[in-house]
Amino acid sequence: MTALAKARKLPRFALTRSGRALNRAADLLETSLGDGGDAPLPQVPILILGPPRSGSTLLHQLLVRRFRVGYLSNLHCRLYGGPSLVERALRGRGEPPGDFTSTHGRTEGRLAPSECGEFWYRFFRRSPQYIPLEEADPGSLRRLRAAVRGLALAAGRPFVFKNLLCSLRVRPIATALPEALFLVVGREEADNARSLLAARRRVHGDEGTWWSAQPPGWEELQRLPPQDQVVGQIRAIEALVERDRAELGDDRFLDIRYEALCEDPRTELAGVASFAERHGARLEPRAEVPGHFSRGGG
Repeated sequence: MTALAKARKLPRFALTRSGRALNRAADLLETSLGDGGDAPLPQVPILILGPPRSGSTLLHQLLVRRFRVGYLSNLHCRLYGGPSLVERALRGRGEPPGDFTSTHGRTEGRLAPSECGEFWYRFFRRSPQYIPLEEADPGSLRRLRAAVRGLALAAGRPFVFKNLLCSLRVRPIATALPEALFLVVGREEADNARSLLAARRRVHGDEGTWWSAQPPGWEELQRLPPQDQVVGQIRAIEALVERDRAELGDDRFLDIRYEALCEDPRTELAGVASFAERHGARLEPRAEVPGHFSRGGG
């Protein structure tokens, strides 16, 4: 993704000089005054993982609509340096929209759920995107824990995050947040690959230019035909998550298939609630969701 394409994801204010200065100040306030220590978090963080175009945005939208959970909205991302301050101002006010549309993971509306990449770049480098534990900065991981603690305290409920680059940072995140639970979204490989190629055409105008998450070895994958590139991208991301699952323990991970989510979202969400409850996190119902979605073709 080009720098311009990334910039378009951000609210305009966050891109201004005053916006950047405010976010730096908010970051300092949130993490320097916050607690990045080992005391248990007041609420369980839940992270959505998976390859791009696997259905992760739909799952994110469904979770924040169905359950009273905290989440980063487009409004939070205006103050990505201190979203806990936004959360405190919003607590109990407003509801996430019942609109389940998105464009390449981007949603419309102030309270719509957001990947909020700039929040995560406070703690992790931009490139290379894959970050093994030994390359993560311990100070940044403490700051991440302080920021997540601040969000959990402000929300007073489990907090759901979705940023697919976190699939490339699982070990550092799990080290900073040992309470974290992970929802792993998967989609039939051929459909996932076709959707990735379609996204490349829409974003870049061709299928040969790389788009989205860059797992280890992505440079070598670029030498292959586009169809093989996207299959390699999917498999590499899924293999990373599976390796981390084996090291961290299977009990912290729950698999969700996109096809099942579209066919019967209410049953799949009930499974997420049961999974969370087994780990001490109660997902209180908020609103009902549709009983079926058509599977997206692109």
